[in-house]
Amino acid sequence: MERPAVRGAPSQVVCASLCACALAGCRFAFIADEGWNRPPPALADSSPAPSATRKPAPKTLPLEIIFARIDDNDRAWHDALWNLADEQAFDNALRRRLAANGLRVGVLAGTLPPDLAARLEPPFPANESDDRAATPGERPAVMRRLLTLLPGRDTEVIAASGLDELILLQHDGDEVRGETYRDATAYFALKAWPAADGRIRIDLVPTVKHGPIERSWVGEEGAFRLETGQKRQPLEHLSLTTTMPQGSTLLVAATGDASSMAGDAFFRDTGPSLRTRRLLAIRPSGRPADPLFTSASAARFDGAEPPASAAN
Repeated sequence: MERPAVRGAPSQVVCASLCACALAGCRFAFIADEGWNRPPPALADSSPAPSATRKPAPKTLPLEIIFARIDDNDRAWHDALWNLADEQAFDNALRRRLAANGLRVGVLAGTLPPDLAARLEPPFPANESDDRAATPGERPAVMRRLLTLLPGRDTEVIAASGLDELILLQHDGDEVRGETYRDATAYFALKAWPAADGRIRIDLVPTVKHGPIERSWVGEEGAFRLETGQKRQPLEHLSLTTTMPQGSTLLVAATGDASSMAGDAFFRDTGPSLRTRRLLAIRPSGRPADPLFTSASAARFDGAEPPASAAN
């Protein structure tokens, strides 16, 4: 009796299938094991990690603010200081506008001679009480404050406060106009930004606050907030901008004879027996630092009449 010719066919088919699987390798087995009903594997996320998208913490900017009083008769020290200042750091048009309004500006590079530097140093460290520097009712010769600022944030550097009446003449081109401000405060709106090479950009805008305290809505960064304070009148045509390297000093002072221009409003002491002016010096006191490793400082400096606990 003859055997069927196809008896050995199943074993041959199985052997052929196993050989095909072996030749295909693990790839075939892996795909078969996944099944068709499972969702496809998620694609790799190409977006940066959260730590990469998070904005770095802004660096704080340490600045030293100095107000020094100069008697009108003490011209030698005043002239010697300005002979060392670079007034050409600002363009001619700005210097002409400032001079027409009784203001002078320049940049000091490097260290000062000891006799000049001594006049800008208070008799005690910054942020200490001033009761050792002046008797009650006497205005100290030098006031200093160390500020730690955030980039681009407004800071008030007050030059004269508590003015019942401030008459201010402004020379703008060929036109001279005057305004009278009640309950006024003259201050500089200061902003600072760090540069990549360690320099600091400084914006300074003379501004006058005046009138009664009011509440108003102010738009900022796409939102509105309720702000309480006096009206503000910035003198935009007298604003200045400079980028300062470490070790340099920005000088701003009054110039010319006594008048009602901005130089006198911001820097000349009031009173019938006072013949003194103030000089403003701003200098970086170190490289920008991470705010996590610095102590917070006040963002307002009154250079006119500091309280007993204020720095000088």
